[in-house]
Amino acid sequence: MRRTAVILFLVLMLGAVVASGCISSTETTTTSSTTSPSTESPATTTSTMTTTTTTSTETPYYPVTITDFANRTVTIESEPQRIVSLAPSITESLFYIGAGDKVVGVTDYDDFPPVVKNITSVGGYGQYANIEVIASLNPDLILADSFSMVILDDLEKIAPVVIIDPKNLTDIYRGIELLGKITNREEQAKLVVADMEAKVNYITSIVANQSRPKVLFITWWNPLYVPGNGTFQNDLIELAGGENIFADVSGWAQVSIEQVLERDPDVIILSAHAGITAEELCSTELANTNAVKNGMVFTVSDDNLVSRPGPRIIYGLEEIAEFLHPELFNYQPQPLVCNATSSASG
Repeated sequence: MRRTAVILFLVLMLGAVVASGCISSTETTTTSSTTSPSTESPATTTSTMTTTTTTSTETPYYPVTITDFANRTVTIESEPQRIVSLAPSITESLFYIGAGDKVVGVTDYDDFPPVVKNITSVGGYGQYANIEVIASLNPDLILADSFSMVILDDLEKIAPVVIIDPKNLTDIYRGIELLGKITNREEQAKLVVADMEAKVNYITSIVANQSRPKVLFITWWNPLYVPGNGTFQNDLIELAGGENIFADVSGWAQVSIEQVLERDPDVIILSAHAGITAEELCSTELANTNAVKNGMVFTVSDDNLVSRPGPRIIYGLEEIAEFLHPELFNYQPQPLVCNATSSASG
C-alpha cells in the first residue's frame, strides 16, 4: 500500500515539474530576511519581516485587466473575496502575500500553511478537481496552473480563471506579483519577491567561487529516477554551487546504477520519499561512490521545497547549498557511516 502511494506521489511530482520547468536566477541588491506566510489572517507572520494587508490607496483600483501565463487576457471586475486555488503552490503564494483569508477552496494536496487543512477541498490537483464542488463554493475567481487547462472551459463557466504557471525562478517572481495585482496585495507581493531575490543572491554569491561537487539527486530508487535539465532540482543544484551529473538528460529520466558509478557523484541527495534511506545505500553498489565513501549523503526535509514553484523554493535552495557546501553555511551534518547506525542529514 505504501509503495502504491509513493509511486502515485512520484507520478504527480514528475508531472508537476514537467509543467513547471526549470529555475533561472535574477539579480538584485535588495537584502532582507525570509518571510513566512499568514496562517490565520493576512496580517499574521512568523518572521522578522512584518507583512501587512492594507489595501491599495489607488482609486479606483478595479477593474483590473491582466495577461496570465497562458497569454489570456482576463479582467477582474472587483476585489476577489472567494478564491478557489487548484495548485498548492498558488495557495502558498496567496498566504505569503496576505490573501489567504480569501481562499475558500483548495486541492487534496494542499498542506501548507497548516491552516489550509481547514479549507474545503475541491478534490484532486488541477484537472482532477471536482467541478461541481468548485461551483458550489460560489467563487468569484479561480486560480490554476497548466494542469487545469483540460477543464478550463468548465471552470470559466463558474468564474474568471487566471493561469499561474511558472517555468523558472523569474516566472515564480512574476506569478507572485501577478497574484498581488489580482488580489489588491501588490505591495505585499513585492516584499515577498524582494525577500526571495535577496536570499537567492546571497546564496549564489557565497558559492560563486567555490569548487562545484558532482551531485546525484535520487527522486526514486527502484527503478532509479533522477532529475535532468528542465527540472527545478537541476537548477537548484546549479544555483547552490553544484553540478548535476545527469544535467545532460532532459526532464525526468530513468538511469542505471552503472551510469551512476561511471559518473561517480561527490554528493548524493535523496528525495524525502525516495524509497530508500541513506543508510540503505550502504548495502547497494552505490557504496562504491565517493559520496557514500565520504559520508556525503543527504535527505531533503520536504520534497515540496524543491518542487513547488512558490515562495518556499528558496528554502529548498538553502538546504541544498548547505548539503553541497556545509563549511560555508555553518552547517554541521552527521556524516553517513556505513556499517554503523548514523544519520544522513544532520
